Amino acid sequence: MTSSEKQTALKKILCIGNVSVDIKAYSPEEDENESYRDGTIELVPGGVGRGMAVNLKHLGFDSYIFSVVGEDIFGRYLKDGLDNENVNTSLLRRSSTHKTALFSVMASVNKRASCIYNTSILKEIVLDQAALDVIKQENIRTFVMDSNLNEETLKAFYDLKKADPDIFIFQNATSPDIARKTLDFAPLMDLFAANEFEAQAILGETPIPDISTADKMQQLGFKNFIITFGNRGVMVRIGTETWIEPPYKPSFIADTIGAGDAFASGFLTGYLEKLSIRQCIHYGLACAKETLLTKQTVSNKLSRDFLDSI
Repeated sequence: MTSSEKQTALKKILCIGNVSVDIKAYSPEEDENESYRDGTIELVPGGVGRGMAVNLKHLGFDSYIFSVVGEDIFGRYLKDGLDNENVNTSLLRRSSTHKTALFSVMASVNKRASCIYNTSILKEIVLDQAALDVIKQENIRTFVMDSNLNEETLKAFYDLKKADPDIFIFQNATSPDIARKTLDFAPLMDLFAANEFEAQAILGETPIPDISTADKMQQLGFKNFIITFGNRGVMVRIGTETWIEPPYKPSFIADTIGAGDAFASGFLTGYLEKLSIRQCIHYGLACAKETLLTKQTVSNKLSRDFLDSI
């Protein structure tokens, strides 16, 4: 494959992972008993797989989603939304045995948000021959994966990487309770992303945005990675070099959910285009800032023109 063909192939990205509905409840009232309170309840499309696929489509890539939804109203809602975003859904499968993944996020004033979820449907994401045929026919060589995938599916994709080192894999830690399953595949990843809580689960200690934390992550096998630290900014280690940057703070924050995926999408855009790492971080922080301004998990403001304008 020529260098030009490789660049064309990298513009096609298959996002593999969760497509869900987030049920977000918030109350401005304080209640120590966490009982009945007035507030707001919103249903928004979510999931790391979906978030990355839609963000990357907005940012100019040919985006594909590989996931499973149920034969229910939530599944139809999610597929219609992805189709409307012009994400390729040829690998979005329908399950007759499991319900669409749901996340219930509950938050109140001065309380950390809690989440209850059911993602059992995701065990049906299997790299079978039909999926391999689509990957081959479409010449997809860039994979974005979240860690909700079962270990057999993760291994199957990394086996593709072993057979063809030119395949590019971006791995998202996704959540603290499943972040450690990425350890076995760390040396094969081209780029890894985690937030501070996911990094803590991997390291077994509280991470700080400095070179010592970057060194410890690298000793575990992660070569190139991003760790976001909320209002403390972001740390990036690529090879032997480390960048630590403060966040771009918006005038207010509507919701934090989706900001990490937005940062990863912006950074990945620059990284695949071989821009400087500082420019990649700039893209990521700008995308995250815009996402913090909306209650949706993806900001409609993100686009290729948006990146060019900043």
